[in-house]
Amino acid sequence: MDWKIIDGKLVKNFEFKSQTELAEFLLKIARYADEINHHPDCKIRKAFQLEITLFTHDKKQITALDNQLADKIDELSK
Repeated sequence: MDWKIIDGKLVKNFEFKSQTELAEFLLKIARYADEINHHPDCKIRKAFQLEITLFTHDKKQITALDNQLADKIDELSK
């Protein structure tokens, strides 16, 4: 897993060939996040770049749910 820990949060950047490809990937993540009721913070940059940050705000730390979601996001990115 090539997620970085920045300011105590898991962070990973993804690049896409089109904005549509990015949106389709983000929708897959959103569907899974809804299933487990744990949602990432996402920033779209320059239309083709997506930064995802995982952190459990109510626990004020990275938790097992963040790691589970990170693993799923990596799986979806393949």
